[in-house]
Amino acid sequence: MRNLYQLTPAEATVAIAIARGEGLQAVADELGISLTTARTHLQHVFEKTETRRQAELVRLIAASGFYDRQ
Repeated sequence: MRNLYQLTPAEATVAIAIARGEGLQAVADELGISLTTARTHLQHVFEKTETRRQAELVRLIAASGFYDRQ
């Protein structure tokens, strides 16, 4: 996933956590970053994957099978 969409490690971590159903605040806490930084990472993920909402991102990850490989 990182290579296909050119995500940074932090962006990929946020994307996978969202796909697992974790809230953004929980992701920020898990990574030890602010909620604002987590939102920025998620926005970059949306841009790089050409998605606009978390539901779209989850569908993309589920359909691609990336979540199964993490």
